[in-house]
Amino acid sequence: MAAQFGIVHPVFFDVAEQRYRTAAELTSVLTLASPSDDALPFYQCITNARAAYTSEAAISELARRAFVEAAADTDGFEMRVSLFSMTRTLLDNEHIAWRGLSPLAFAERARRLLLVILHARDAAVASEHKPMLLRVGFSRTFESEEHYRALAEMLREHRAAICGLDVLGIVTGPDKEPMPTPLRDILTSLRRDIPDLTIHAGEFEGHDSVERTLALQPQAIGHGVRAVENDDTLGRLARDGVTLEVCTTSNRLLIPTVLRRLEQQRGATPLRALQQAQVHCVLGSDDPTPMRTTFTQEQELAATLDVDMDLLKRDTARRWQQLPSPT
Repeated sequence: MAAQFGIVHPVFFDVAEQRYRTAAELTSVLTLASPSDDALPFYQCITNARAAYTSEAAISELARRAFVEAAADTDGFEMRVSLFSMTRTLLDNEHIAWRGLSPLAFAERARRLLLVILHARDAAVASEHKPMLLRVGFSRTFESEEHYRALAEMLREHRAAICGLDVLGIVTGPDKEPMPTPLRDILTSLRRDIPDLTIHAGEFEGHDSVERTLALQPQAIGHGVRAVENDDTLGRLARDGVTLEVCTTSNRLLIPTVLRRLEQQRGATPLRALQQAQVHCVLGSDDPTPMRTTFTQEQELAATLDVDMDLLKRDTARRWQQLPSPT
């Protein structure tokens, strides 16, 4: 991709030797080498990868390849895009101060990116003949309420092409999974037109993060494995019918110490313990590139962890049926 679009950022291009880096060299800066309780190495991988967001054409081709790659690994899937972060990063790479743009101008630039991603998705559907859904995520870093509100209003206009909303991201500080009140308000308003909501929680924070997330009545929670810390939280998840999107490889890489404690506490992996508590679960590959995984690998791993694979399949079908088809 870097060679195709002439991206000479040091992540991809060795200036001293005047050549593009090999796949092996890129692996060292785009993937996690080992488990760590510090999320910073993971975010550095993401930051390095975002150096490729140099133009709408580059993002379009990256998206097309991502859709085709995912299609080769599944019978159908849901892809997520952090549209605010992608737009902000593109502007940064173009040396444009995004905060200097009016909220409406920022939203219009985000619209252009959304359209090229949707076009890439539609091209992949035409070539691969598999269902591909797109969910738009809002980062809980919440850099600007005005820009987020403008982005939300733009998304409302494209609701037919989007299967749902997501809240993602980790922040530093005492609470790593916050939900700012203005962001909650934006989501509540936008859900009148795009009702399906997933929220990342219960990964870097405990079961209380899952509890407060349930107050927003999401259809699903990303990760959520720390719900196994508390029987009342497990019971509420089961009663409310919320699906947890469990990413086993991601958990092993990003929260290894917590994961070991959870397994000791329950005598089973979180995924198996959640199933035993009658909580609906599906598998996710999280960020496949930095995690060096695929959905197929996640399935193979789950099969080695005493997971009820038939139940997992039924829960996957149940969750898929809840999602709107793109129009």
